[in-house]
Amino acid sequence: MAADKAEQTVNVEQWQAINERDTFFDGEFYYADRNTQLYCKPSCPSRLPKFNQVCIFTSAEAAEEYGCSPCRRCRPNGREVTDLEWAGQAERFINSHYQNPLSVNRIAESCHGSSSELQQIFIRIYGVSLMDYLDRVRMDQARYLLMHSGRFIKQISELVGMPSVSEFSRKFKEKEGMTPTLYRRRVRKRERNQQS
Repeated sequence: MAADKAEQTVNVEQWQAINERDTFFDGEFYYADRNTQLYCKPSCPSRLPKFNQVCIFTSAEAAEEYGCSPCRRCRPNGREVTDLEWAGQAERFINSHYQNPLSVNRIAESCHGSSSELQQIFIRIYGVSLMDYLDRVRMDQARYLLMHSGRFIKQISELVGMPSVSEFSRKFKEKEGMTPTLYRRRVRKRERNQQS
């Protein structure tokens, strides 16, 4: 990747332009939030990322080559972000941040849109709500950790973004029909039987 297309650290003038949502700098540079992997024009009305999470690009193409997706609100590349692309942004955000406390509002805010609109689009495209998808991702990770690690149930619940062990155990039992401890025992017993 050429030096002019590479990610750059934000300077004081750029940060000021972003904070003031200065339209004068639109097209001069684009900024991305390393946390959400979305890029915007300096004038974007979306919530500002933290200073240390901002990276700068000289063009929309450079941001996309780096792996960032365009913001639905400010359309930095001049094209509309489709519902499918936006739902995909939400899916990627959930898959990258399931370990953190998340809500529909937090997911929508991170994907630069309205929570009700994102929820409706996500359900239409994926057939499940944002929170149901989040639960699915967390339970998939929990099953993997129960099968492949010796971690305590409390550690697993925290690793999958559920600090309350009782809530984790309740949700796991709802989805799997058994407690996490019983699930682990059965999986290990099945593996021992297959090896003998």
